[in-house]
Amino acid sequence: MSAISHFGDVYSQNAKSLPEYYDSIERKRFPTVVGYKMTRDDQIRKFVIMRLMCDLEIDKSEVEDFFDISFDEYFDSSLDQLFDFARLGMIRNTLGKISVESTGRLVLRNIAMCFDAYLGRFKEKPLFSRTV
Repeated sequence: MSAISHFGDVYSQNAKSLPEYYDSIERKRFPTVVGYKMTRDDQIRKFVIMRLMCDLEIDKSEVEDFFDISFDEYFDSSLDQLFDFARLGMIRNTLGKISVESTGRLVLRNIAMCFDAYLGRFKEKPLFSRTV
């Protein structure tokens, strides 16, 4: 019940309530109630966010080669959002990579949020305490 699944470029979620879930099963139907097919932009951003969250760094040339993009151009607005993190020494943004410094690990989710197209862009400085 309420499981979220990922297969290829599709995400789906099962019914959230037990009665709805059981009703689907009894009718011999999948209990899936919502699905989403990822766009190319979703796939690129997912890759970048996963590298950042798992490896604590993004190899820009790896992203460029894999997706045939110019990293700094594609993520221009994301890089703008990273400015304060770099200024505070939480990340290092060089020509070839973005790496999270030890102090940045505490706000890693905030750093990754800079690459998330669905969160909207920060209109104010990020509030670190909301995700720590």
